[in-house]
Amino acid sequence: MYVRKRRNHLMAVLPTLAIVAATTSFAVALEPGQKELKFSERVVAGGAHDFMTVRHLRLRGSQQAIGRKLAEIAQSRHGVELLRPDPPMADRRLEFYRRAYPMHYQRALGVKNHFGTALGGELDATVLPYNLPANFGCSVVYYPPSHCASGHATLSRNYDWSTGTWADLLGPSAQKDERRTTEDPYVIEVYPDRGYPSLYLCAYELLGGCFDGVNSEGLTVALLANNTGVPPTPSNAWQAGLSEVEIGRYLLENYADVEEARQALASIDFYYAFVACHYIMGDRDGNSFVWEYSVNRDRRYVVDGKGGPQWVTNHPIHADAYPTAESIPTSLTSSTFARFRRLNEEINKAPTKRSLDDIKHANRCVRAVGQGTVPTRTLWHAIYDCHDKSLEIDFYLGENGANGKEKRSGYLQFQLER
Repeated sequence: MYVRKRRNHLMAVLPTLAIVAATTSFAVALEPGQKELKFSERVVAGGAHDFMTVRHLRLRGSQQAIGRKLAEIAQSRHGVELLRPDPPMADRRLEFYRRAYPMHYQRALGVKNHFGTALGGELDATVLPYNLPANFGCSVVYYPPSHCASGHATLSRNYDWSTGTWADLLGPSAQKDERRTTEDPYVIEVYPDRGYPSLYLCAYELLGGCFDGVNSEGLTVALLANNTGVPPTPSNAWQAGLSEVEIGRYLLENYADVEEARQALASIDFYYAFVACHYIMGDRDGNSFVWEYSVNRDRRYVVDGKGGPQWVTNHPIHADAYPTAESIPTSLTSSTFARFRRLNEEINKAPTKRSLDDIKHANRCVRAVGQGTVPTRTLWHAIYDCHDKSLEIDFYLGENGANGKEKRSGYLQFQLER
């Protein structure tokens, strides 16, 4: 369900949101025995003349039907074709999902159906990458119910990333694509036949990717880059296991609270495809933790929120790295440490019962403000309500040349059906 709130003052000059009214809704033809997929799509922010075009997808049906529809979108809109990994990696990946993540395995069957190919062998139907960044800059805070005026557990997340293309970021050797790296994010609302309904943000990988989200049970999760100071050795290819962008979707589909999520993460096979990440998750009852891996992934760390607000940026916070919040470096001006310290200040001086405006203010204080021809910006600020299973989100749409201010969508609201 999508509700458009009043635009903020920065959006008074933005005409492109007139296209929000253009909605596609129809049923998808399926193979015999599959349930009909109910699908709708609409543009909810931005457009051809803005930095990004944000689309809201709503899918209800079998996991196979959902996978088939996502494959159709990936191919027709983003030119995605199935990858050809080194043999026998496609079969190994398929076997992992069949054994450990059957919901995703069913989606892969739908991808196979769309492309009309055999499952496994030379082609990999388990992933639909349409863009993927080399790093993620973020600031996330989880507030338990007792610290919110609403009485609802809330997760507040800034997603910071470059406004450039791959050529801007990586130089002449990059792919010659003039589209910006985060030009096509999706707000996805999904009601599968197997797994919990979920509301989440997707960018770069359409079949199983999730950057932040909430499920029907009130579990919320967000990923962030984790700069340990020692660069990890990513695979730079899809392997057997869960990649960094699949962890969130896996948790939302399968688990109802943080204790279940903690137990699952303790044993699930995991790898870094592109960048080391850590995760913050919380539930409607006020429980939260940050989950981290060591650089070589031989150790797993849990930092418990202990019933209070918990925040994380882009450096590890487990005890082996920094035993207490006070041990976070103060002599360094690195963005991750500066943002962590600023969140500490803002959260500690805020009222015990924080209003929605207080929550927005804390994240606004650590918004990306980089300069240059392709600056880093907070591409979205997402606020998830674990009780209402809802999302309130503001997107970056570009720069206003007339006054030098950012153009933003204003906060849009989405909510899972009850």
